[in-house]
Amino acid sequence: MNHDLITAEFWLNYLPEQYADYLSFSIIDLGRHPSAFLTYKDKTRFIKQVPEHVQQKEYAVLSWLEQLQSKTETLTSERLEKAQPPLELQLPQPEFIHSRTDLLVTSKLDGFHLTKLSLLEQLPLVCKVLVYIHRLIEVTHLPNIIVQSLNYELPCDINDVAPAYKNVFQQAKDNIKNNVAILSFIHGDLSCGNILASDLTIGLVDWEYATVRDGRWDLATLAVEFELNAKEFSGLCEVYLKQRDLQEKSFTSVAQSWSVIYALTCLSWAQKNNQETNRYIRFLQNLEY
Repeated sequence: MNHDLITAEFWLNYLPEQYADYLSFSIIDLGRHPSAFLTYKDKTRFIKQVPEHVQQKEYAVLSWLEQLQSKTETLTSERLEKAQPPLELQLPQPEFIHSRTDLLVTSKLDGFHLTKLSLLEQLPLVCKVLVYIHRLIEVTHLPNIIVQSLNYELPCDINDVAPAYKNVFQQAKDNIKNNVAILSFIHGDLSCGNILASDLTIGLVDWEYATVRDGRWDLATLAVEFELNAKEFSGLCEVYLKQRDLQEKSFTSVAQSWSVIYALTCLSWAQKNNQETNRYIRFLQNLEY
């Protein structure tokens, strides 16, 4: 059966009662999860079907971020100032469904998906939002679901890497290992579809890969997903360094190594799951570092 028909049948017949009285729906092709926008009298909601552990993690992370934005968490005045969210940041507001633990429902964010051109035009705003997210590890307690799942190992190892890329993988791994990590709370999956922008705001969605890792992972994600060249990636790192007030000589070099690890991780996953690989192969072939 056609995937769209399966998805349409799901939204028409299997929504919990409290979400069944919608006026209209539009299916979203996110690849991994059946997803849709459902329009009600009061507002439009985003809903997707995911494994229970993903639903629980995203709900916990989004609830925590919403609390920080509402200033309801008890912080010292100094920490509260550092944790003050930028006005430009948009986050989905989560809604919890007790009757189905495999559904995630949130508010709908406004904006357009970033292109490479719009990313380069809005680098200061994107970096401002990322610096805020990354520094949360310094100022407040992380959700238990993040703490319990921490794993500081690289997301792929040499056994996952095709023979043609084993040398570049090892070089990137050694460079990362030989430099100090800048541990951060990261989004983890800054692909084009997960960043929504307007002239004044940046919205981040799909938090299932949120974790603690070197903050340069998020920068590497942007480099690969938006196919930044070496000069453009260096410019991104410079803006980020300035906004986070860091003076790290090896910052860009290590960020470039993380981009190699990210590209190889995605390439391995895509090959195993019969997904598009061209973006990652192009990035690795065009490495100028």
